[in-house]
Amino acid sequence: MVRRENRANQLIQRSVFEIVFAALCAGLAILLTFYKVVFAFPVLPYLKFELAEIPVVMAFLITGPFSGLLSSVIYWAILTMVGEWTPIGPLMKFLAVAPTLLGLWAGFILSRKVKKNPNVLLSMALGIVLATIARVLVTSLMNLLVLLWLFPFFLDLAANYLKATVGFQADSSYVVLLMTLVFTAVFNILHSLLSIIPSYFLIVKAVIRVRSTNLKKPWFQQVLEADSKRL
Repeated sequence: MVRRENRANQLIQRSVFEIVFAALCAGLAILLTFYKVVFAFPVLPYLKFELAEIPVVMAFLITGPFSGLLSSVIYWAILTMVGEWTPIGPLMKFLAVAPTLLGLWAGFILSRKVKKNPNVLLSMALGIVLATIARVLVTSLMNLLVLLWLFPFFLDLAANYLKATVGFQADSSYVVLLMTLVFTAVFNILHSLLSIIPSYFLIVKAVIRVRSTNLKKPWFQQVLEADSKRL
């Protein structure tokens, strides 16, 4: 009975910690967004690389999928209330971040299927690949919807940027649409790397070296070391 109560208390404490940590990471993401810590994609400058995604990925890697996804939801909700181009802009950001996290999670699961005790490089490599694929697929579908039906004037803007930056020019709007989707996919591939690689190699590895009193090991490290635990 005592063990059961202690276990319940530990789960409650862990859940509270995950929620608080998710909120803190979302707050940091909002702060980075408001302070415009961004830089433009050279081919289509209306696409912005944002460091704000790093705290969300950090929440995922340190405390797990629930915390990471909750952080992305909080980030999306606040941007919807006070961000730019609401509600489409924040929704598109959410539809880029959430698939990235889910793809990472799927990659970690797959790495345990491929190898019983996967190493960091295998898990991160598969995670990055699946995260990138998921992000590109979802954002491409959303961009197709935006460019064809919601805001078709963006296609003219994209055509002007493509002509000015890479010298691409075409009479067919469908060719322009295809090239826009291709370069947007390239942007999202690069953004996946920008969001994931620093999150692990600069932040999570530092957390592993200096463990928190409330979190014995980051979730990602627990995944690698667990032999039979479910993700």
